[in-house]
Amino acid sequence: MAGKSISILKERRSGEKRVILLPEAVRQFTANGYRVLVEHDAGLLAGFPDATYADAGAEIVDCDGAWTGSDVIFKYKAPGPDEYRRFRPGMHLASFMHAEGNLSLVEAMRASGMSAYALEFFRNDAGEYPVPVSDNEISGKLAILLAAYHLQSHMGGSGTLLADVPGAARPKVVVIGYGNAGGGAARLAAAMGADVTVFGTRWEGLRRFMAGMPANVRCLLNTPAALEAAVLEADVVVGAILISTYDTPVMLSDDLVARMKPGSVIVDVTCGYGKGYMPSFTNLTTYDAPFYERHGVLHCKIDAMPASVPLTAARATSANVWRYLLGLARAACEGQKDTTSKNGCVVSGGSIVHPEVLRHVAMMEGGLADAV
Repeated sequence: MAGKSISILKERRSGEKRVILLPEAVRQFTANGYRVLVEHDAGLLAGFPDATYADAGAEIVDCDGAWTGSDVIFKYKAPGPDEYRRFRPGMHLASFMHAEGNLSLVEAMRASGMSAYALEFFRNDAGEYPVPVSDNEISGKLAILLAAYHLQSHMGGSGTLLADVPGAARPKVVVIGYGNAGGGAARLAAAMGADVTVFGTRWEGLRRFMAGMPANVRCLLNTPAALEAAVLEADVVVGAILISTYDTPVMLSDDLVARMKPGSVIVDVTCGYGKGYMPSFTNLTTYDAPFYERHGVLHCKIDAMPASVPLTAARATSANVWRYLLGLARAACEGQKDTTSKNGCVVSGGSIVHPEVLRHVAMMEGGLADAV
């Protein structure tokens, strides 16, 4: 399919109201000579009806038109099984897909001959992952808000207010990780008046992070002894490491969680695969039932946490992501070099090409190793 064009898809995952690009981002593409196709009602649930896209220069099309009208297709979350039949050679599809945890999706994309790009894997020349910044920060802040609400006694929590009140002891929050999610959690908890301890594994990065934190945030290297001491005093623990997978070393063991204060809260923002660094989690949770109790401690592990605030998430993500998607479009449609999107390529030409996905395939017994 010739020409400079992109398609923006409507999300069909249950409860998903976000859209990857808003009308202002559409204007950036049309200003660069691109035809923009937007699936009918793609932005409606995020507060942006079709008319706002049409006013920005987009063409409103049905589902078939969005999938077939362009070779460059953007959506927020990974395609679902009912969408696999639409994959085809020559297609370039980008989304937050977390393909390393979805091997059936990987196999469907590989078998189709398409090129697929995971936005969370886009990496620039400085070694940074700039695309998921907004969603990660929102996840960290939502972790604190959810924890604060469920610390109330009628929700099963200890009855601690996650805020500073004169005459009462300051609540204590532990954040494991100091990236965008960990930073968002630490800043909000500190602003509420909690004593916050942030753990990291690289002193240089932790020191830079510490320089921008208020006085009620301390930063420590993540050693077993230091983490255990802080966790046993914590009212809230937020897990926000970069990746948690089948082979991630345990940080919060069952024994340690069993010794935490009764009614305390753990929120795992990472939402990785396998037991990972927090093996006391036995399953994902949802907004319908966000927490469950284990060892007297409330556990929360909601995948796609920012989906609960689609207006904020769509605005923040679109404002950040459009420039990287334009780079991908230029590479796909105009043959320009774009290393940032290339670093995020998961499958291409019938092969799995991203090292993290290949690593997960190798770990999965009887996975897709023979297909690579």
